[in-house]
Amino acid sequence: MAKAEPVGAPVPTVKFAPKWTTVVAAPLLYAMIVPLIFVDISLEFYHRLAFPILGIPTVSRGSYIKLDRHLLPYLPFILKLACIYCGYANGLVQYAARIAGDTERYFCPIKHQAAAEFHPPPHHQDFIEYGDAEGFRKRWEAAGRVKDKETGSQTGL
Repeated sequence: MAKAEPVGAPVPTVKFAPKWTTVVAAPLLYAMIVPLIFVDISLEFYHRLAFPILGIPTVSRGSYIKLDRHLLPYLPFILKLACIYCGYANGLVQYAARIAGDTERYFCPIKHQAAAEFHPPPHHQDFIEYGDAEGFRKRWEAAGRVKDKETGSQTGL
């Protein structure tokens, strides 16, 4: 077992020697920041405006996007940048998946038809079974999202 350094002791930086494949792939990887920022801005615009209108609780961005690994003193500068990028990119994708899942739960909480190659997301667990018309009707009525029988006006969605 490695001996722990005393608190406050200097921490040696890890030497970074990238493989040539990493150098070639890096521009492709980091070019993705442009669409990620576009998705982030669009997603946040939708989330902050539509969720309150629909009565869907907003999602805490900080619960999904965390940037802290760049603070590790033993990482060289280039890896600190990579950790910021990966923390942002992966956090954003998880944040977007949560917002999309909450939207799906509001508009269409029906499971997909079962298929061996399909991996349903965890938020589908409480969805109505595919083809369960009665279950859908009951859930829709319980949410107050059916036409009023007297006036014919929509009371939800």
